[in-house]
Amino acid sequence: MTEHRKPNQRSADRETDQRLMELQSLFEMSQVLNSSLNIQTILNNLLLTPMGRMMISKGLVLVKDEQGAFEVKAVKGLSRELYGKKLYLQDTLEVPILLPDEQNVTGYQWKKSLAAWGIELVLPIISTNQMVGILGLGQKVAQQKFTNSEIEYLSSLSNIAASSIENALVYQKLERVNRQLDKKIQELNTLFDIGKELNSTLDKQKIVTLLMFAIMGEMLVNKVIVYLKEGGSLKWVASKGVSEYSPDYRALTGKGFLKSLARITNAFALEEADLNRNLQVLHRRGFKVIVPMRVQEKTSGVIVLGDKITREPFKKDDVEFLSTLCNRAMLSIENARLFEEALEKQKIEKELNIAREIQQRLLPERTPRIERFDIAGINLSSQQVGGDYYDYIPIDDHRIGIAIADVSGKGVPASLLMSNLHAALHSLISSEVDVAAISGRINNLIHAHTSQDKFITFFYAEVNTADKTMTYVNAGHNPPFLYHADGSYRILDKGGLILGVLPNMPYETETVQLQKGDVLFLYTDGVSEAINVKNRQFEEWRIQDILKANLDKSAEELMKVMINELQDFTMGAPQSDDITMVVLKVTD
Repeated sequence: MTEHRKPNQRSADRETDQRLMELQSLFEMSQVLNSSLNIQTILNNLLLTPMGRMMISKGLVLVKDEQGAFEVKAVKGLSRELYGKKLYLQDTLEVPILLPDEQNVTGYQWKKSLAAWGIELVLPIISTNQMVGILGLGQKVAQQKFTNSEIEYLSSLSNIAASSIENALVYQKLERVNRQLDKKIQELNTLFDIGKELNSTLDKQKIVTLLMFAIMGEMLVNKVIVYLKEGGSLKWVASKGVSEYSPDYRALTGKGFLKSLARITNAFALEEADLNRNLQVLHRRGFKVIVPMRVQEKTSGVIVLGDKITREPFKKDDVEFLSTLCNRAMLSIENARLFEEALEKQKIEKELNIAREIQQRLLPERTPRIERFDIAGINLSSQQVGGDYYDYIPIDDHRIGIAIADVSGKGVPASLLMSNLHAALHSLISSEVDVAAISGRINNLIHAHTSQDKFITFFYAEVNTADKTMTYVNAGHNPPFLYHADGSYRILDKGGLILGVLPNMPYETETVQLQKGDVLFLYTDGVSEAINVKNRQFEEWRIQDILKANLDKSAEELMKVMINELQDFTMGAPQSDDITMVVLKVTD
């Protein structure tokens, strides 16, 4: 009976010895792994121990990165090209798995990849219930299968290594953060010092010069070009190390080149980018970095840098620093530009106020009292000065001239042309020239002294208060409405071409008999083309509806109704054009 149990006893003893050896090995391995905070040393030891003990030909370790991918960090017996390769696990690996041959692997892609690399046994590296890595081992040299006890041993080894790997990763991250903090503090100090210099002036050219010297001093570059947006497009405004008279200037200021440069939104090193055809000239001319200067998410300038004097490549941190510095400088440049604009605006505002005051004096100061007639008029400029014009001009005891006009364009140029119209009209009326001749002479005057894009739509009428007749001429102006008391109406469109387009043009006139209750409504296209928030126009039919519904009102009251209706219609939308209207009503 005793003899029969001896083999079993010997087997149990061998198993116990094996377990003790494994425990001793794990203990020693734990000491080795915990003696270092160098991640590469830990991973190499984790690989070499089982590979040497079990005669395994190949192995690798993957470590989980901050994005959740598993990256190859150590390899033995495999191509070094695997370094940095990443695998993405669709589920959590909780227990070791044996991979069959590559051809028979089914399921997830990561398993296929490991099998393709020659990995047979995959073990999770788990710390505090979280997988921090994967240990992958290839086939044994003797091509023996992994036993359960071996897998158990390797699992224990992986778990022991887990805390060491986790500690090393934390230490590595802390070291990296500390280095980054030191660098950022140094950069912030530099930015602070440069920022004080940039803020010390509101001279744009001085700011650009300070920026170039700061970049050349910090980066030790041999040449710099600064482009700034002026008039909506980039322009070469300053440079160091490359002259505007060099052969490079033409290539670096071409239209296509500047358009491509203006589209850049992020700083980058040229050698790391796939440049379009227009920007490849920078690479050929020895430039290494492009840095956009951005304000409010818009590229308002660009700086291009040549090579470092040391010939060292530009690092990612260098490009980030340059981007921060240039954006900071762009704020100073923008402040200087705004300051210049404010000064210029004050000057223009002063000049516009003078122009507006002069223009207002050209319009009627008061409404004349006319026997048997009621008259009212208004001008609302969309800008400080405008191009609309209206006037009442007494001719003699029984005649009054009524004019309305719309000068092309807006602002000061339009107001100057309107002033010429005012002067010519007053001069011609006083010389007893007939209605058609007045339009013809003003047309020739405007054509002779203005450019082809300047013209005037013009309506002029002379009203005889004694016999209640009106003779008018319409030079391309919005035809006025003449409403009768019974609601019928007609438009006044006899005349000719817009003033100033062609010389010596004939103008047709028409004489109309007025009756009691007639309402004459003159207006510019700022009334009919007024736009609301839905981009719809007021249009003539609304004017007609308002006139027809208010024929019983006085000229002043009717005009106020029209203004109120316009304001209600355009509520919330800016005034897009000058608004001018004249109302004449026959009272007797």
